[in-house]
Amino acid sequence: MEIKQIINNNVVISDDGSGEVIVFGKGIGFNGKVGQKIDPSAIEKTFVLQSEGFDPSLRAFLDDIPYDVVKFGVKATDYIVRCSNKKISRRILIPLTDHIYSCIERNNSGVRFDTMLSYNVRYLYKDEYKIAEDVIDMMVSDFGIEADKQEAAFITMHIVNAELDTDIKDIYTATDIISMSVETVEEFFNIRLNNDDINFARFITHLQFFAKRMVKNTFLGEDTDIEINKHIILRYPNEYKCAKLIGEKIKERYGFQIEDNEYTYLTIHIARLLR
Repeated sequence: MEIKQIINNNVVISDDGSGEVIVFGKGIGFNGKVGQKIDPSAIEKTFVLQSEGFDPSLRAFLDDIPYDVVKFGVKATDYIVRCSNKKISRRILIPLTDHIYSCIERNNSGVRFDTMLSYNVRYLYKDEYKIAEDVIDMMVSDFGIEADKQEAAFITMHIVNAELDTDIKDIYTATDIISMSVETVEEFFNIRLNNDDINFARFITHLQFFAKRMVKNTFLGEDTDIEINKHIILRYPNEYKCAKLIGEKIKERYGFQIEDNEYTYLTIHIARLLR
């Protein structure tokens, strides 16, 4: 591989034959020149870039964060992409590494905090939370710190954000909508849902995209027949009432309007969940 662009002393851009990659190595860019061959023994880590190529904001980020933290961020990102059963946007690298750096800084300063976020996140995003816990364990091992497991909730949010490829603040709103929807189903039918059940996982996936449409103000469109909608309402009257209650709560809290098709699909997923 050759140097295409020098980012700093420890990071350069190259091409591995299939596309651009970020190449990490202590001193790999020091006194280097564009076109110069990269010594394979100097490469510590490579990171495949998105198809749109190098993001200029990444340069400032790579300069501001210590090299060992950036390298760990790449390692953690690779692990998340490899372990997730969903497509992960590699843009997770910047916010994830920034959060990891903040976590390490808080640990070194002796700062601890509690969050009510942890339980809901662990319950709603079981698979992502498990991956986040692994990242915490990796961080503890690599940096010799005592990271609070509460941090796994925040890393989970970054993973979910990368799955939906949206703004992190929207993910917090979306998670609240999902949590509120699950709680409404449980209260309406006086049950406790099992987050190990496959239908629960499908329900959460539906709610993720349902909530994303709310925060992005996008709609499904009128793609279901009116007669089908009526049939669903007649067949699942209680599930439909529950779906409508969820919509009322969302409108009251966030002002989001929900179209009829959303209620139809939500009713179907609630019915499946209760089978």
